[in-house]
Amino acid sequence: MHNLTFGFFDDSGVSRRNRILMFYSFVKEDRLGRSGILHYHLEEQRFVGPRHARELTEAALAFLDRSGRLPARDV
Repeated sequence: MHNLTFGFFDDSGVSRRNRILMFYSFVKEDRLGRSGILHYHLEEQRFVGPRHARELTEAALAFLDRSGRLPARDV
């Protein structure tokens, strides 16, 4: 994956209290562009919906953490 970017659908109408909708885009090694939507459920602390590559979901979690969208977790 090259040029991986993420953004938020903050005006999607979905409650931001328990869900985060975000979009992604990247270019594959074969130079084909890919994009889509990820749906993160805050209470379940996981992405819901279709499965995505582990590399994509790990990068998405890192983006959510850097952006301050993930609540502090009890350790």
